[in-house]
Amino acid sequence: MSESHPTGTEPERPGPPSPYQRQATLPTPAKPAQAKQRERPEQPEKPTHRLREALATTGVAILAFAVGLAVFNNVLMPRIVHRAGEVRVPDLANLTVEQAQSTLEPTGLLLSRAGERFDPSVPRGRIVQQEPAAGTPVRGHRRVSVTVSLGEEFSSVPALFGETRRGAELLLEHSGLRVGGITRAPSDAVGEGLVVATDPPAEGVLPRGTPVALLLSTGLDEDVFVMPDLVGHEIGRARKQLEGLGFKVLSPPAGPSFGPIVAQDPRPGSRLTRDMSITLQAAGRMVR
Repeated sequence: MSESHPTGTEPERPGPPSPYQRQATLPTPAKPAQAKQRERPEQPEKPTHRLREALATTGVAILAFAVGLAVFNNVLMPRIVHRAGEVRVPDLANLTVEQAQSTLEPTGLLLSRAGERFDPSVPRGRIVQQEPAAGTPVRGHRRVSVTVSLGEEFSSVPALFGETRRGAELLLEHSGLRVGGITRAPSDAVGEGLVVATDPPAEGVLPRGTPVALLLSTGLDEDVFVMPDLVGHEIGRARKQLEGLGFKVLSPPAGPSFGPIVAQDPRPGSRLTRDMSITLQAAGRMVR
């Protein structure tokens, strides 16, 4: 038995869909594969770009390593390693070589003799200079070079007899000496203007730079005489000879006026002029 509508009439059956309705209800077709291919594909990374990034990273790493190594070696290493066993150089001034060696021995430093030099302020055989300087921090087993003083430098007076003044100046300068005072006197030993003698005499040893006095000749002088050696001669006869040459002869007060001469003034070899007096002292007894 078929069901009937409550109203007693059969319901209306839907009719077949129209073409327009079929078109509207059709599902949207998927895009074809060719459309996907038309879309722009993603570009892959280029190999050169990756190489540049790798080189840049490597360069930064190398630079950082170099900076770290420099800081470590110049800042940290001196404090950690370089100062291990470090000592300060003692002051060796005015010490002998033996004393300097004893002073360096506890520090582990070694002594090296560099040479010698003249220095008037430091006694001979004492250390006048050192390298490195006193107080310098160094590591053990370092060598300390020292210079030893030769003391004050001395020079020998050259033989200047018969030299001109200019020649004497050059010879003295070459010897490390210099010309001091200049005196002129008559002399029959050398010509006028030439050196008769020096003070100190030739071969005398003097500190370097010491002045040397020169005696220059003014030539011959007829009124200049050389005092003879009259000791032992009879005073009366010697008096007559000297007075005959124009000299004034004297005797000590209350001195004897006879006998052999026991003393005279000026001394033998002295130069005399006629205005000079000569003093003779007799023994007061006759010598047979």
